Amino acid sequence: MRKFIISNISTYKSIAEEAHQKMRDASSIYDTDRNSFKQAMIAIVFTGMWLEALLHLLIVRKHGEETFKEYDYKTYEEKLQLLGCLDLHIIDCAKRFRKARKELVHEKAHFDNSEFTAAQDEADNAYVLLNTLHSKFLTNKN
Repeated sequence: MRKFIISNISTYKSIAEEAHQKMRDASSIYDTDRNSFKQAMIAIVFTGMWLEALLHLLIVRKHGEETFKEYDYKTYEEKLQLLGCLDLHIIDCAKRFRKARKELVHEKAHFDNSEFTAAQDEADNAYVLLNTLHSKFLTNKN
């Protein structure tokens, strides 16, 4: 018998998808209030929350709580590989997401790493990652 688990994972996914759509809508107009950027940031943050919840649920279900504790601070890429995901496109997408999310969410304005990260582009990557992983791990493949 499976234990009943309460999770907000579907809510995180919904918020990330809605913010991504609002970002796309705001990108098509003159955006003096930076709504496109704001929605991109919401999409990125909630994709991260969704991804953390997904990986936690899947690792605990497949490998147990002790293994999750061992992997808790490892990268998304390592956690996905533990779950048997060896698709390089997905791994690269997760790596890009991890790096961009960290840079955007933990902005260090005075440290120039000579890269420019556009939140909207990274939100697009986050959207692809979210939907790819949802299809891979959560869609019933009868």
